[in-house]
Amino acid sequence: MRNIVVIGGGVIGLSTAVNIQETIPNVQVTVIAEHFEEETTSHVAAGIFRPYIHPGVSQERIRTWIGDSFAHYSKIINSAEAVEAGMLRLSGYFFGRQPYVGEGKDIIYDFRHATEIEKSSFPIRFPYTDFFTSALVECRFYLPFLLKKFKKAGGLIERRRVESLEEFVGKYHMVMNCSGNGAFTLVGDQTMYPVRGQIYRVKAPWLKHAVLASFDNPIDAYIIPCKDDVVLGGCRQQNRADLTVDKFDSKSIWDRCIAMEPSLKYAEIISENVGLRPGRKGGVRLETEVMTFPIGSIKVVHNYGHEGSGVLLSWGCAKEATQLAATELVTVMQAKL
Repeated sequence: MRNIVVIGGGVIGLSTAVNIQETIPNVQVTVIAEHFEEETTSHVAAGIFRPYIHPGVSQERIRTWIGDSFAHYSKIINSAEAVEAGMLRLSGYFFGRQPYVGEGKDIIYDFRHATEIEKSSFPIRFPYTDFFTSALVECRFYLPFLLKKFKKAGGLIERRRVESLEEFVGKYHMVMNCSGNGAFTLVGDQTMYPVRGQIYRVKAPWLKHAVLASFDNPIDAYIIPCKDDVVLGGCRQQNRADLTVDKFDSKSIWDRCIAMEPSLKYAEIISENVGLRPGRKGGVRLETEVMTFPIGSIKVVHNYGHEGSGVLLSWGCAKEATQLAATELVTVMQAKL
């Protein structure tokens, strides 16, 4: 039996853990994290699957990650598990001052220019408007879904903070580092930085389409109808790490969303939430490293730095991380013979 430990309980960590269980035989997987489910950044996210630019990563690699992730979500959406997993098809509109740029527009269900009639149905006017149909993946349902699947397959859970990967030397054959923002201290990655986001959750059951717009920055306002409520956002503040609701951000979000959908004026506010996306200069880090400590060395597969694309890339990155782990496990086991 090979022992693998996954560090991180968000959508990246749990996707990686489940992928390993489904792909690599004779393996015992343990997930260790300080936070799970509602305590994670993933839980705050609305979870819309939208094309996105990823600097620092090759176009071919990004397309593979997006394609694998979308295929995974589509399979669940077309199954009886869709409700439990918090997934559905969702259509909507992008409004922008520049043409929409994002890898994977041809991968989702539909992406096209909006018609003049569609444009005229909104109170806002932008030079460019596109219509899309994609997947909505609500992590407040999807994370418990993954955790249930993981435990059912024999996975082990430990809720605690990991101070150093050295503690796993001699105890595990492989470490999967999906620590997100924690990579800054855990592996000393100085290229990591927090990207603060803030949202509302409101009751507005009359809204059925998503609306996303770029007023000043790429997609800095959005309305996303979910299963039980509607998410209004947002902001993308680099190197800001406080988790307190900011009243100025609240007003900015509210005003922009009202401009896009005036009927929201009558929506009941359920909550306001803040999360810190794991930003990284150079983009996602997905690679193998042999880390050496005074008591010995251990092979690590790093899978972190997804910023606001955790849902978009999680399953695709988990597949590649699992492939790396499978390859490295062969050499590890051969070395022990």
